[in-house]
Amino acid sequence: MTDAIGLDLNFLPAERNGIYLVGGTVRDLLMGTRPADIDLVTGNDMAGLASAIAGRCRGRVVDLGGKKGFAVLRVASPTLIVDIAPLEEQTIEANLVRRDFTFNAMAYDVEKRRIVDVTGGRSDLNDKIVRMVSETAFADDPARLIRAYRMATVLSFKIDRQTRDAIGRHAHLIDRVAGERIWSELMKLFATSASSPFVHNMTEDGLLTSIFPELLPTMGCMQNRFHQYDVFEHSLRTYTQAEALINNAGQHLGHLVTEDELANLAANGALIKYSALLHDVGKPATRKVDADGRVHFLGHAGHGADLVDTISRRLRLSTLQRKTADTIVRNHIRPLSLFLAMQNDASGRRGIVRLFNRVDHLAVSLIVHAMADCLAKHAVLQPKDKSFLAFCERLMADYTEFRNRQAASPPLIDGNDLITIFGLVPSPLFKQILRGVEERRLSGDLSTRDEALAFVKGHLATFGQDEPPDD
Repeated sequence: MTDAIGLDLNFLPAERNGIYLVGGTVRDLLMGTRPADIDLVTGNDMAGLASAIAGRCRGRVVDLGGKKGFAVLRVASPTLIVDIAPLEEQTIEANLVRRDFTFNAMAYDVEKRRIVDVTGGRSDLNDKIVRMVSETAFADDPARLIRAYRMATVLSFKIDRQTRDAIGRHAHLIDRVAGERIWSELMKLFATSASSPFVHNMTEDGLLTSIFPELLPTMGCMQNRFHQYDVFEHSLRTYTQAEALINNAGQHLGHLVTEDELANLAANGALIKYSALLHDVGKPATRKVDADGRVHFLGHAGHGADLVDTISRRLRLSTLQRKTADTIVRNHIRPLSLFLAMQNDASGRRGIVRLFNRVDHLAVSLIVHAMADCLAKHAVLQPKDKSFLAFCERLMADYTEFRNRQAASPPLIDGNDLITIFGLVPSPLFKQILRGVEERRLSGDLSTRDEALAFVKGHLATFGQDEPPDD
């Protein structure tokens, strides 16, 4: 039987006095969404209730108290997950006013079949407003500072002015929150398709730079003639442009890359935006002005990647996530360097292949970042920037061709050939020689085994066996 709130409560025992649906469960049900799991509080025997529910839905009881940091029993079954917490207060009303936001501070009394709403949560839910229950919510748990923005972004709600003001007053408390909790909220925020306005609002409230104090030196760090904005504003604009490119990738890039690459781009979306936000964090420390008054940031990509790795470790990103961000930030100027080199005939297809080998499956993500970086330089796109964007599109097509060449045939030679034919001893030189051959195969300069062997023979004769072939 479906209850008045729209949920089948047959998993509950017949005696339901003192049992309440709470928090996100009630919010989701009122929004017409089936909750991922069901949250209950009870003023009665938690263990007895958990056992009764497990018996009715053929589930098992798991004590999550140690993991959650407070008393919680979970009933996990093939059909549903139910988390049960103690009431902890004399009344359900007293329990609700300790919660974070008004739309999460509602309960459903399953015995009396009525919604308990003492903070105006239902009205705020209808008006699509994120409103704190009280300002003490942020001091009690500073993770709520960023959760307010995550929920507003995910639900497409607005944060009310008083709540934003309170976030600004308490933003400094975010450093009390464990890195993994911050990253969990950020990932959900970054993963949405319309997060950019909220990231800008986080900046206005001082929360963004409280999370990323490494961004503070970028404020007012003026750039060279190729940039209209300081490093901080440029970084925010790069984030915005990256989000727009990812959102429209199928429409604008679908003819250049495969569906698998588009899916990979979407999967990397949150990390691309994270990298876009931080990609120039190394510029303030590397800023130099030469005798002619020109501004340079030599080495800023490598320095910035090192800073981003420190940030990623602080936020407890996974190893794969850290490597993704590091690859994008460390290599983010390489597409532009290739473009400028090819304009001057200083690099050909081997330079492109070398880039693809360096970044591997992140090539499309890196190119999208490079396009966003370019689009964020000026309010009005400059002619040279238009040429670079066209180059990036060609680069994507080149990557598809590169992948096809990789799949079409195996390498022309291997390490055994270097030993048996050239008498080389296994060493780091092996990798350099084989990489050089493979780059030439994938760029179309070498197509047969004999050509590859002749290339190695020529380079060993020219440079000696202790030196690698020309890269």
